[in-house]
Amino acid sequence: MYSNSILIVDDHPIYRDALCEKLTIDFNALGVEVLSAPSLDDAASILSRGQKNWIILLDLVLPNTSPLLAIARLRESPRVLHIVAMSGLEEDEWGAKCIAAGATAFISKNNTSNFIYIKLCELLKIRQSNNEFSTSQQLTKRQLEVLALMSKGTSNKIIADQLDISEQTVKIHINAIFRNLKVSNRTQAVYKSQMLKLI
Repeated sequence: MYSNSILIVDDHPIYRDALCEKLTIDFNALGVEVLSAPSLDDAASILSRGQKNWIILLDLVLPNTSPLLAIARLRESPRVLHIVAMSGLEEDEWGAKCIAAGATAFISKNNTSNFIYIKLCELLKIRQSNNEFSTSQQLTKRQLEVLALMSKGTSNKIIADQLDISEQTVKIHINAIFRNLKVSNRTQAVYKSQMLKLI
């Protein structure tokens, strides 16, 4: 059962489905569900289910809907933690308006999905259980060194050079880090380790 979920509300099927698929992959290891809806009515139906807490990614340009009224309507749900307005509209003009209407943030659609993932991680402030924290503490000193270099975007080859080990050994350490942190890629490993204050 998911306690935190993300809902993408966007009427453009290609953008919506692509973003939903990408964020589902990114957040799966962190125990966060990602769903999508093509309209406010569909979004309201999804929000009414269960006892989940939601972060909503809201496309501002939905048919037959005022952007600011859409924010206000979604804000009526008591389980909506944050609304992130997304649009190709001018940020300087719409960012402040959206926040005044109840949105937490404004993200331009010109940003990458990885940028969106980072912002959502910041908003979710995902808390790990004590058991998971204990598991992550099983990382060795060398693995923590590798993790620290990974957090700087360092390549495997440079990590190997700096730690005076082979690239194959670096890969072995990285795979062990992934297993311990229950993640599937470098980005997830870095953000989860930051949340756990390992680096």
